[in-house]
Amino acid sequence: MRMIRNKRTATNVVNAIKKMIISEDLERLPGEMNLSRKLGVSRATIREAIRILEYEGITRTLHGSGTFVIKRSGFGISLSVPLELEFDKPGHIVNLLEVRRGMESSAIRLAIRSATDEMLQEVGDALRKLEDMIARKGSLGKVDSDFHRKVFEVSRNTFLLEVYEAVFASMEVLWQSPLGIETFGDKGLPLHRILYERMLERDLLAALRIFNRIIDLDISDVEEASGFKLETLRKRALG
Repeated sequence: MRMIRNKRTATNVVNAIKKMIISEDLERLPGEMNLSRKLGVSRATIREAIRILEYEGITRTLHGSGTFVIKRSGFGISLSVPLELEFDKPGHIVNLLEVRRGMESSAIRLAIRSATDEMLQEVGDALRKLEDMIARKGSLGKVDSDFHRKVFEVSRNTFLLEVYEAVFASMEVLWQSPLGIETFGDKGLPLHRILYERMLERDLLAALRIFNRIIDLDISDVEEASGFKLETLRKRALG
């Protein structure tokens, strides 16, 4: 998984300029050439970004004088993290699983602390659909994803849910036999009910232990298929 740094769109540049306005308390933007060099994009992309800023009412360009900042607060900055994930690379899969570990652990923590009993029952409904699909030996990608998505939903953190949807839509691909592992993820399936039960009991530490075990089992599948241990896979992902 790596940042696609050569695909900086006008939207990315708009976000970068907004950050500059806030952090540098700018009253006037640097010239096109200066911005182009500083942000590593073409002048055409800079011009497009400035048009967006003007449309949002953040800047105004005066011919012959420059582009002036007329709004320094109350505007949004989009979070954009372009990533490229190669599912034939064990290190990339492990990286994604570890990102998921951190994010979903947070969702579990928030759900246990703030979700109502009725909301947690929705997680149970998703679990039953997963278990039914397991019993029918059907495709598990969507129903498993729906279970984990429901955990994010009941966490009541909209940012966390949106990042899940933006990044982890690719997680469903993991159930399409990555690295030729036809049983990928199967080891952790029986633990999903235990995870749900610990969440119902509001037992945070036990729930996190179970979830970490699920991720560890997924990683062990990757280790066995690749022949490399976790630390080696991490190093290979950086290469």
